Amino acid sequence: MTQPQESWLLGVVLLLATATTTHQANPSCHPVKEGMLNVHLVCHTHDDVGWLKTVDQYFYGAHNSIQRAGVQYILDSVVDALLKNPDRKFIYVESAFFFRWWNEQTPERKDVVKSLVRSGQLEFIGGGWCMNDEATAHYNAIIDQMTLGLVKLNETFGEAARPTVAWQIDPFGHSREQASIFAQMGFDGLFFGRLDHDDKNHRWDTHTMEMMWQGSQNLGDAAWLFTGVLPRGYSPPVGFCFDILCSDEPIMDDPRLHDYNVDKKVDAFIKAAKAEGEGYATKHIIMTMGEDFNYQEAGMWMSNLDKLIRYVNKRQSSGSQVNVLYSTPSCYLSALHDANQTWTSKTDDFFPYASGNHSYWTGYFTSRPTLKGYVRQTNGILQAVKQVASLLGMGHSEGLETLKEAMGVLQHHDAVSGTEKQHVADDYSERLAIGTKAALGVMGQALSKLQPVEALQKEKDGGTIHFCPLLNISSCPITESSSAFIMTVYNPIARPISHYVRLPVPSDTAYKVTDYKGNAVKAQLVPIPKPVLSIPGRHSTAAYELVFQATDIPPLGFLRYHIKRTSSYRILRQQISKTHSHVLGGDDPIELSGDENLAISVDPKTGLLKRVGAVRPGPIQMIPVSQNFLVYPGMAGNNTKEQYRASGAYIFRPNATEAREIAKKVNVVTVEGPLVYEVHQEWGPWVSQVIRSYMGHLNLEMEWLVGPIPISRDKIGLEVVSRVDWSSITTGNTFYTDSNGREMLKRVKDYRPTWRLHNLEPVAGNYYPVNSRLILDNGPDFRAAILTDRSQGGTSLNPGQMELMVHRRLFYDDAFGVGEPLNETQFGEGLVARGKHYLLHSSFASPECDFGCLHRTLGEELLLPPLYAFEETSALAHTWTNTAVNKWGGLGMNLPSNVHLLTLEPWGDNLLLLRLEHMYEKGESDTHSSPVTVSLKGLLADWAITGVEEMILSANLRKKDEHRLKWKVKTTSTAQASPSEQHRTNNIVHHQDPLSVTLGPMEIRTFVLTVKKASSRF
Repeated sequence: MTQPQESWLLGVVLLLATATTTHQANPSCHPVKEGMLNVHLVCHTHDDVGWLKTVDQYFYGAHNSIQRAGVQYILDSVVDALLKNPDRKFIYVESAFFFRWWNEQTPERKDVVKSLVRSGQLEFIGGGWCMNDEATAHYNAIIDQMTLGLVKLNETFGEAARPTVAWQIDPFGHSREQASIFAQMGFDGLFFGRLDHDDKNHRWDTHTMEMMWQGSQNLGDAAWLFTGVLPRGYSPPVGFCFDILCSDEPIMDDPRLHDYNVDKKVDAFIKAAKAEGEGYATKHIIMTMGEDFNYQEAGMWMSNLDKLIRYVNKRQSSGSQVNVLYSTPSCYLSALHDANQTWTSKTDDFFPYASGNHSYWTGYFTSRPTLKGYVRQTNGILQAVKQVASLLGMGHSEGLETLKEAMGVLQHHDAVSGTEKQHVADDYSERLAIGTKAALGVMGQALSKLQPVEALQKEKDGGTIHFCPLLNISSCPITESSSAFIMTVYNPIARPISHYVRLPVPSDTAYKVTDYKGNAVKAQLVPIPKPVLSIPGRHSTAAYELVFQATDIPPLGFLRYHIKRTSSYRILRQQISKTHSHVLGGDDPIELSGDENLAISVDPKTGLLKRVGAVRPGPIQMIPVSQNFLVYPGMAGNNTKEQYRASGAYIFRPNATEAREIAKKVNVVTVEGPLVYEVHQEWGPWVSQVIRSYMGHLNLEMEWLVGPIPISRDKIGLEVVSRVDWSSITTGNTFYTDSNGREMLKRVKDYRPTWRLHNLEPVAGNYYPVNSRLILDNGPDFRAAILTDRSQGGTSLNPGQMELMVHRRLFYDDAFGVGEPLNETQFGEGLVARGKHYLLHSSFASPECDFGCLHRTLGEELLLPPLYAFEETSALAHTWTNTAVNKWGGLGMNLPSNVHLLTLEPWGDNLLLLRLEHMYEKGESDTHSSPVTVSLKGLLADWAITGVEEMILSANLRKKDEHRLKWKVKTTSTAQASPSEQHRTNNIVHHQDPLSVTLGPMEIRTFVLTVKKASSRF
C-alpha cells in the first residue's frame, strides 16, 4: 500500500478556499476589542446520551442517586434564563435530547425558542443525534446519525439553526475521517477536549493548540477543517463553576457584605485568562463555562457570568487588557478567522489518546464486543430496509424511524464505545432489538407487497415472514422445525453478488434446495462445532448448518429458494461433510485443498494454522503464516496514582509486555465437502475457532468463539487477542489501520508524526482502533490484511505480525467515571462473544482483482451482508416456481465495481436521498482507483428520476449554497490542496448534466432525487 510519507517540515503557505464568496461576520456575535485579550465565554452543557444512566433516566432526572442529571430541566431553565438578558448565549449539542424535549412543548413555548434561535442567543453546535464516538463508530453510521439530527434541526428552525461548528468535547481520541466528514457536511471548524497529554503539552508550548486538519489524503481542500483543542477539556477555570453541581463561591458584589469577593474573583479570573492566553496564537481565547449536565438551574450560572463580565470589563478603565463576552464556538471561530492568522497543519489523527503515562485509552476499542457486533449488524439491516422502502415507494414509516433513532443513540461515545454501566448497555441492546424488530416489520411488508395475490392465497399456511436474529449462535427456529420453507436472500449492494448461505438445521437430515428456475442447488451439511452447541443460553435443535451458494443475486434485489427436508439417503450422502478428528504430534501434514478453494495447511504438532495458498494455474503458492489466540493479564490497581492505574472499560494496561499462550496445542477436527472446507480448533473450554475456505472465495474466514473468560483465584482480568504472524516477511515497524472504515492511515510502532513519544506502555501505547481492517504492506510482493466484522483494537508489535483484541473481562475499574469493572455476564456466566476475521494476501489476487480490489470488495460485503427472510410453505417446489415472484431487482443497472451505493432512503413525497461513493483511494488499485462517471438515468428500475439536487454530505443544505470559511495555512510537504485545483476534489471537473455523476477516489456525493412511478411491477 503506497502512502505519502509523513513530514513535519513546514512548507509553503496555501489559501484554502471552499467557496468563492467572502466571509460575512455573524451579526449575532458580540463585538470584540482590538488589541485586548478577548475571552469568549461559552455556556454549555455536556449531556451524554446514556452513560451512568440510560437515555430515559438522564432525560427525566431519574435515579439521581447514580448521577444528578435531568436534561428536561436544563432546557427549561436555559430558555427562561436567556429571556431575562438578551446578551446571554447558550449552545446545545445533542439532538436526541433536544427533540424529545421539543415534542413536549406548547406552541407558544416553541415560538419563544424559535425567536431565541433566530437572534443567535440559542445556538446549535454539532447537531447530530448524539456526540458520536470516533474510534469504534463506522463512517456509514456516523453520517446517518449526523444527518438525522441536522435535518430535523433544518426542518424545525430553517437555516438559522444549521450548525457550522462541530463540538466533539468528550470522545476519547479523534479520527481523521471524522474531520473529513465534518468538512464535507459544511462545517467551518471543530473543537474538541481530549488529546494525548504529551501532545497537548507540546502544542501548548508551541502555540499550536489550533490548526488546520487535512481530513483526507484523497479529497483535497474539501476535507480540510479548522480544528481547535480546548484548554481544559470542556470545564471552566478552577473557581469559576457556578452550577448547582459545583461548590465554587458565587460572585458576592454587595460591598456591605462581609463576604464581598468581587476584587478577589476578578483578580483570579484575569490571572486565569492570561495564563490561558499563553498557550494560544491569537488575542482570542475560549472558556467553556459548563460541564456534564450543568444548567439545571441556568439562572444561577448566568447571573454570576453577568457579574463576571461586568466587573472584569470595568477594569479596562484602569488599564486592564482583558475583555470578556458571552460567545459561542461559531463566534469564537469567526474571531479567529478575522485575525488573519497563518495556521499550522496536521495530516494524521489523534489516536491513541493517553491521559497519563500509564493511561492509554485503547481498551474501549474492544470493550463490549457483542454490543459492537450488534451495532454493526443492525447498521446493515437499517440500510437494507431504507433501500427497500425507497424502491417500493413506502415512504417514511414509524418502524424505520425507530431504528434510525436507536442507531443514532448507539453511536454515542459512551454507547458503541462500550464505556457505559452494564444496565445502560442492556438498555442500548434493548433499543436496538426494538428498532430492528420494527424495521424488519417494514421489510416483511415490502416482501409481501411483491408477491401476487394468487400466490399468497395458495399459501394457506404461509404469508408470515420470519427473520432469524440468532444466526450468530447458529440458531433459527423456522429452519430447524419446518419441513419446508421459502428463504429470501436480499442483496443490499448495487451489483450482483454470490453469497454462501448457512442455515441451522437438525442433525442427519438432508434438504432439497430449489432455485427460482426450478433447478436443484448443490448443498452441504456441515456439523456445528461442539463449543457453539454449548454456548450458555443457546436453546436450539440444530446440530448442522445447511450451506449453499445463492448465485447472482440482483443488485438491491432478492432471490428466493425453496428448501424442503428429504429422507433421500442419496441426497444425504451427497451433502454430508467428511469429518476427521486429528491426533496431534505426528509429522503427517494436515492439509485441505481443492480446485477452487484456498489451500489450508495446519501444523500437525500444534494444530495451528501453518500455511495458506491460492489455487492458480500451476503449483499452489503456499505462504507461511501462523495464527494463535493469546491473553494479556489485566493490570490490577487502586488508581490512587498513575503507576497504579488498572485496566478497565477505557484503559488497556496489560500486566506484561508479552502475551501468554492459552494452550501449547489445540484440538483439531477437519471438515471437507463440495462447497467448503473447515478446520475446527479448540484451545480449551472457552476459546475455539473455525477456519473456512469456500469454493471460489479468495479470503480465509476465521470465526472465533471466546468466553466465558475464566476467573482466576486472584481475579486478574484477561484480555484475549488473535495474532497472525507472517514469519518470512519483514515489514519493519510500519502497519496501516483504517479510519472509521474508509481511508487507511500509516502507523509506526513507538512513533507519533508530530510530537516526541515517551511510551511507558509498550503494548497499549501501540494499539489503534481497527474499524474494518488492519494491513501490512511490504511492497507489491507482499500485502496482507485482516478484515473485521466489528470495531476492535489492533496493532503490529513485531515485523510481519498482526494482532487484534477480540474480548476482555476485567475485575477492576479504571477510575474514569463508569464506576464498575468490565465484567460482563449472561446466563450466570461470563459473556461469550462470537465473531469473524477475514484473512487476505496479495498472492490471492488476480489481474481482474488486485489486492486493493480484494479488501475493498470484501469490506463492502461485510458492511452490507445479505439479509435473510423465511416463510413456511406447503407448496411443492414446482408449484412455487410458477406462482411466486422469486427474483426481483430494484436497480435498472449495475453500478461500476468501484462505486458503492451508500444511502438510498425515503426523503418525502416523491423524494429519495441518494449517496454514491468511490470506494478506493488514490493509487490503491491499478484498475479501480481511477475517477468514474455514473449516469443516474435508468438507475432505479421502477422510478423515473425527474429532478436532481446535489446536497452537502449531511443533506441539510444545497451544495450550491455551501460557503465555508477560507483560511491561511502552513502545510506539510505532502499537502494536496491548492487554489488552482479545477475542482474541490481529486482535480475532477464534474459534468453539467445533473444525471451524470463523476466521482474521484474516496469522494461521496449526495443527492435528493425527485422521482415518479415508471413501472407497475408492484
